[in-house]
Amino acid sequence: MLVNGDIREYARSLGQDCGIESIHVFISDKTTKDTRIHCIGNWGVDEEVLDRYQQAGICDTDPFIDTQVNEGVGIEDRAFREVNNPNVTRCGTRAEAYWQFVSDHDVDVVGAATMRLQPRLYLTVGAHRARRKHHASSVPVERLSFGVQVLQDRIAANLLTVLLAGGRGYRTLMAVVDAGNAQEFTKFAELSARETEVARLVCDGKQNKEIAWLANLSEYTVENHLRRIYQKLGIHNRAALVARMNGVLA
Repeated sequence: MLVNGDIREYARSLGQDCGIESIHVFISDKTTKDTRIHCIGNWGVDEEVLDRYQQAGICDTDPFIDTQVNEGVGIEDRAFREVNNPNVTRCGTRAEAYWQFVSDHDVDVVGAATMRLQPRLYLTVGAHRARRKHHASSVPVERLSFGVQVLQDRIAANLLTVLLAGGRGYRTLMAVVDAGNAQEFTKFAELSARETEVARLVCDGKQNKEIAWLANLSEYTVENHLRRIYQKLGIHNRAALVARMNGVLA
């Protein structure tokens, strides 16, 4: 199973924390004429709506998985895009059927983050609200954006785990990773999901107070996570953590 209990719980918590009523995680395969959608996880989206999204070909017009956008940016560009993002709006008339579809089904699209796994193959996390509901507060976009990318990372890690479980995937990976890097990857694998989240925020230049707010933790808990991270990686400060993360995970 590509989505385990921890990922499901994280997705639910992210939605509640950010006032998001539905999250859809899927892989879109656009290597053929008609887009093929593979649902990885669905929290709150009506299954009939998802079925129509694919069967009616709406996925072919979805601006968040538009090939002219996603093949034109770097593979590392997977930032959360709101509906007014230039990369979304420049799809123009190509996305008309998509916007009509979400409007007809009472879906208020907040945005999505798309990770390019390989040319024309994308892992996407979409976040939505219901149009008919009165929302007392706005969506905390920065927190949602970070949370969506964490969700992407966890699912991508699960995909890798499934690949390696068969044996051949492991041998393929080791063939392209030298012994020194393999040792570093092993060390990072020892970090928990929360520790990885904190480490990435440190690399983004966030201070403990900012990390606490973004990750919905206390500053004391952030400090504890950092101590454990330093211990596991055999380092002693933030500068060493940033250097290690950039060297191995860049």
